Amino acid sequence: MKKFIAITVSSIALAVSNPAAAQETDDTTKTAATETAAIDPARLSAAKSTVDYLFPLGTYERMMKGTMDQMMDQMMMSMGNMRMGDLAGAGGVARGDMPEGMGEKTLAEMATEMDPHYAERTKISTKVIMDEMVNLMIGMEPAVREALTNIYARKFTVGQLTEMNSFFATDTGSAFARDYMMVFVDPEMMQSMMNMVPEMMQAMPEIMKKVEEATAHLPPVKIPGNDPFASVEEIMDEVENSDDTTDWEDPDNWSAEDRELVNKLSVDSDTAFEKYYEALEKAQKNAKAKMANGK
Repeated sequence: MKKFIAITVSSIALAVSNPAAAQETDDTTKTAATETAAIDPARLSAAKSTVDYLFPLGTYERMMKGTMDQMMDQMMMSMGNMRMGDLAGAGGVARGDMPEGMGEKTLAEMATEMDPHYAERTKISTKVIMDEMVNLMIGMEPAVREALTNIYARKFTVGQLTEMNSFFATDTGSAFARDYMMVFVDPEMMQSMMNMVPEMMQAMPEIMKKVEEATAHLPPVKIPGNDPFASVEEIMDEVENSDDTTDWEDPDNWSAEDRELVNKLSVDSDTAFEKYYEALEKAQKNAKAKMANGK
């Protein structure tokens, strides 16, 4: 599981660090900067009013507080209920190539076997991450509003923006603008998106096959290891044909002293994390009350 996540993150990092992509980003940034400098001030002024209606300060907090927590919990639950065979199939691994019985197990069942505290740990981790994401997004909000202002100013005339703002100033327009962004995190919208996941997973093997065919003319990916020039297929074959086992990971094969120490530290770690989480919530609650009282 950790190796899969690490490989995925590495792939994303590699894509981001690609010089061609960086050059394209630089060119796009320069173009955007040039266009922004040429925007009519009157259009910018009208667009700012439009953004004030559609994306006022505090929008990200409204979108992510509570609603996103529930959405992420639901998303993690839905993913946890997916069977390993379906997930493997999306990656191009046939169910028959998996160890006996694994294909019918859910992701949550597999994770719980490795970590008995998986459900609680996931729920706590999700909340902490989302709370921190709220703070990050709030900090980014002014830049997003400025970008939106520039975009609207380029795409619409002063007359069009004025008509929009006149509508947003009405009761109906104000109601629409107030909840325009909230529609995208509405539980019904989230459920609709989650319902698409199984269909996307089923389509993934065929998509990956087309990707493989489209990149067949390229040399195989090189993975660091004993053989720096080994392809992914060669590494997988080596793993499958290897006599090496992971019995050393089984606690039953550990010494009594090692097992006792690991169990003790695991409990201590869980307790420390729970205390940290409680202290974090208390600190934020106290700070919020203090700020509300103007102290």
